[in-house]
Amino acid sequence: MGLNAKLSTALVAGVLATGVAATTAHAAAPQTAPVAAEAAATAASLNLSGNCSAARGNYGNLKAYYYTRGRNDIFNRMNWYLGGPGLRDRNNVTLRLREHLNGRSDRTLWKWVSGDNVRKGTGGISLNEAVPRRAKVHADFTFVFDRRGNDPRCSGRTNSV
Repeated sequence: MGLNAKLSTALVAGVLATGVAATTAHAAAPQTAPVAAEAAATAASLNLSGNCSAARGNYGNLKAYYYTRGRNDIFNRMNWYLGGPGLRDRNNVTLRLREHLNGRSDRTLWKWVSGDNVRKGTGGISLNEAVPRRAKVHADFTFVFDRRGNDPRCSGRTNSV
């Protein structure tokens, strides 16, 4: 066997050994990969959104963030934006998470009412509300805009999940 043949044989043997080691390492990886993939999937944030308009040019919008874990949707954040001319910093926000019940009034699952202290622009609140995936759920909201004179208001709701 010549020198080139010996080098080729050694090179092929080394590649095969590396391939076996890589295959062995790859075979061990799936034991932990599904756990990481599941954690990434449950951490993915989804949202419901809605908006409303009030008199005198004021408006607001809401995003309700949630993720899915097992048989539940976990609502973990509500963010709003209050805008329009003449807004001051004593606005009010009321938020509810509601379940739609066919032929009956919607059921309130969670409610939050701000003080008379919400600033214009972006705001939000954290929550931790688990809702069964089978439930048809939406968020509804009322914004009262702090203006000189009468305070305009608007209400709305998000799409459902």
